[in-house]
Amino acid sequence: MRHRIAVLALAFCWFFGTIEADAQKDISKDYKEACDRLVCQCGCNEQLSVCAMQNCSSATPMRAEIRERLQKGETVDQIVDRFVARMGKQVLSAPTMKGFDITAWIMPFAILCLGAIVVSWIAVRMARPKVPAVEPAPIVVDPRIEKELREFEEES
Repeated sequence: MRHRIAVLALAFCWFFGTIEADAQKDISKDYKEACDRLVCQCGCNEQLSVCAMQNCSSATPMRAEIRERLQKGETVDQIVDRFVARMGKQVLSAPTMKGFDITAWIMPFAILCLGAIVVSWIAVRMARPKVPAVEPAPIVVDPRIEKELREFEEES
């Protein structure tokens, strides 16, 4: 009987231990995602997940707040929105896909395409001859020169 109770207690602990471990894995994944979406405000301009400053005055409290809110059950989007509401859009590591922020995603590609067009236009212009080929004008020879040439040929 004791043996059965011990086995049941062990199984009970193992079952709830794996559930707790799974919950921690989910929190760590969400924690990493939230930290990747935010920028440290200490001036290093690094993502919160990679700010390497020891005892950073910005990263340490932000990370603690993210961990605390995740344990309370908030989603990553809710946490990020809360930071944006409090600190502004400069806390985001990438622009949003809404409104005017879309230009931050589109403009690099538009400028790249425009640059390719300008470079190809310049290359084509440089490859073309500048002056079109013109037929040579007929050579007008002075009759005195022809006479002297004939005399020179007769002498030789």
